[in-house]
Amino acid sequence: MKRVLFILSSAMLLSFFACGDSSGPIGPSPGTDSEFYPLAVGNTWLYDCSGTITAGGMVVGTITGKTEVEITGIETHSEGFDVYVQENTVTDTTVINMQTFITDSTFTEYIRITDSGFYGYPHLTDTDSSYSVPFPLESGSTWVFADEPPTNGEILTMSASANVIAGYFEDCMEMRTIWTDSTIGGIVINTSDFARNVGRVNNVLSITAGTSTTTYVHELEIYSLN
Repeated sequence: MKRVLFILSSAMLLSFFACGDSSGPIGPSPGTDSEFYPLAVGNTWLYDCSGTITAGGMVVGTITGKTEVEITGIETHSEGFDVYVQENTVTDTTVINMQTFITDSTFTEYIRITDSGFYGYPHLTDTDSSYSVPFPLESGSTWVFADEPPTNGEILTMSASANVIAGYFEDCMEMRTIWTDSTIGGIVINTSDFARNVGRVNNVLSITAGTSTTTYVHELEIYSLN
C-alpha cells in the first residue's frame, strides 16, 4: 500500500514540477518542463477520491475519500543538495460486502528538480532517487521510472485535456507508469494528467489481480500556489 501511496502523490506520479520560490532549491528557470510541477513552500492540492472494486465483473466494493498534498518546507539531503518536503495525507473509506474500512495515512516525500529531470526520495539519506522523470518531456518518451519494484514510465501525450472539479485544463502532460505488485501478484497501471503551472489535475490507478480489479481516481478539487 505504501508503494501505491508514493505513486499517487505526485508522481506521484509525481504530483508537481518546480516554479518555486527564490528561497528554495535551485532548479530550472520558468518556462521549462518544470512548470508541470510547481514547487514552493505553502503550495497545496486537495483531491477528491473515488473508486470501485470488482470481482468477476461484478462491483463488490466502493472507495471514497480525500487526499491532500502540501509542500511544507525545505531540507538538505545527505548528498548535499536541497529538497522540498512534500506531506501527503490520505483519508479513504472503503466498503466491501457491507464492511467498512477506514484508511487514514500520512507520509512524507522529498522532491528535487534539476535541468535533467524530476527526482523523488522517500528518505533524506537515499543515495539514489526512488523514482524519476527525465527532461525534456516528449510524447512517446519511455524510461525506467523506478528500480524497485521495476517500474516503466511513458509520456502518452503532451496535449491531453482534463475536466475536473477544479476546472478544465488543456495541453496537459499525460504520463503512465506500470509495475507488477508481487504482494498481490497483480499489474498496476497509473495514469496522471499534469497541467502547466498547476500540477497533477487527474490520476487513475488500476490494480488487476486475477479476476479482481480496483480502479481509484483522484480528481483535483482545490489548489493554492504561492
